[in-house]
Amino acid sequence: MSESIFFNPGQSISSSFDFDEAYTAAKIYRHKAAKPLLIVQEKDGQPYYVFDESQAVKEENAKAKEFAVLKRITD
Repeated sequence: MSESIFFNPGQSISSSFDFDEAYTAAKIYRHKAAKPLLIVQEKDGQPYYVFDESQAVKEENAKAKEFAVLKRITD
C-alpha cells in the first residue's frame, strides 16, 4: 500500500517501534471504539503510529507530518 496521509503525531492513539505492538494496540482500541484506524510510519526506522482515521483527518493543521499508511483496520 503506497498511500501518504498527513497527521499531527500528538493526535496518535498509540506509538511503538514494533509493528506487532502497534497492531495489537490498534486492535484493542478498534474493539472498544469501533472506528476505522490507520497504522502509519513517517520513515523507515521511525516509530509506528496508530490514528483514528476520521478524527485525525478532520483536525489536519500546520503541525501535520506526512506518513505512509501501512495498514488500515476496519473490521
